Amino acid sequence: MSDRARDLADRRATLLLRCAVQRRAIDAEVRYVEQRLATVDRVVGAARTVASHPAVIVAGVAAAIVLARTRGVRVIGNALMLIAGVRKLFRLLGPAFRGSSSPGSP
Repeated sequence: MSDRARDLADRRATLLLRCAVQRRAIDAEVRYVEQRLATVDRVVGAARTVASHPAVIVAGVAAAIVLARTRGVRVIGNALMLIAGVRKLFRLLGPAFRGSSSPGSP
């Protein structure tokens, strides 16, 4: 066998091995994603079952009407903005309240 043919055979064997390794890695990723999506599918199925129940639909409509009439939606929106602002403030000022934890500080 010539050197060129041997080099090509070695390169082919290397590429086939690389393909097998990549195929296994892709298979592992696909299995992981399938497992995660199976959980999501179960949750969505349960939510559909619950949401399609007439009592849940009636309760949701009633809650929407009550919130709209009592301006509850605006109150909820303002509360969520306040919570987000407080979180940002604590994230910004948190190290000052907890004390410095950097190396070299007393």
